[in-house]
This record gives sequence, structure tokens and C-alpha cells, in this order.
Amino acid sequence: MKFRSVLFAFALVFSSAPLVQASDDDKPEAPVEVRLAAATKVLKESSEISLVYVKGLVCPSCAIGIRKNLSKMKGVDKKRFRDGIDMNPETQLVTIALKENGKVDYKDLMERVEDAGYDAIEEYKLHDGHLDAHRFKKDASVDVVHHESRK
Repeated sequence: MKFRSVLFAFALVFSSAPLVQASDDDKPEAPVEVRLAAATKVLKESSEISLVYVKGLVCPSCAIGIRKNLSKMKGVDKKRFRDGIDMNPETQLVTIALKENGKVDYKDLMERVEDAGYDAIEEYKLHDGHLDAHRFKKDASVDVVHHESRK
């Protein structure tokens, strides 16, 4: 009888796991205003980082492949955050800790995020009191979009 109870509990846990996962995948992305406000806050509080919007990053499990791939990029300071990468599924923002004077290779970044199953959309930077979005293009060049700085 005890064996049946354990077997039933085991089956119940594993049969309900896909239901929980499906609800995380169905979470909507943050509104643009929320993401821009969060980006401004992070950039004002941190230095030597790259802040990237990753479309589809809506749950903690999404972060596993992204972190694994991005932490291997050249110039990542693995002593900061967790392996040099911090992610916020609530805002879909990925913060990459950079070594001193480090820069991100956009082509490498885009390929690594895509390899994890997601899309790197843009990198945020503060410039002269406003937020700039460096929107990635397929050829790894960027279009700069200016946003008013949010408080």
C-alpha cells in the first residue's frame, strides 16, 4: 500500500510539471515603458556593463541557456553577478558584466542568444541624459533610437 501511495505521488508531480512550465512560457513580455524605466535605473546604478533586451526571456528557466552561452563571450567579467551575467525575466533585460574597458561583439552576442533559442533585440546605453537603444540588425550593425530618460 505504501508503494502505491509513493507511486501515485510521483506520477502526480511529474504529470503536473508540464502544466506549470506551460504557464511560464505564456507569460507576456513587459511593456516597453517598464523595460525602458528598468534599463535607465540599471544603467544609472552600474558601470562596465552591457544591458540587452532579449525577446522571449520571460521565466527563470529561459535564463539557463542564455547565461551559459553569454558567459563564454570574450570580455565578460565572471567575478560579477552569476558567471558575469544577470537576468531579469520581469523586464527581459540581460546585464553582462564587462571587464575594464570591455566591449561587446554584437555579432557574437546575437549568435549566442539565438543559439539559446531567443532574439537579442537591442542594447541600452545612457548618453547625454537620455536612453539610447542600439537596435540590432541582421548584419550585426545597429540603428540608434533615442528615448527620453525615465526616472
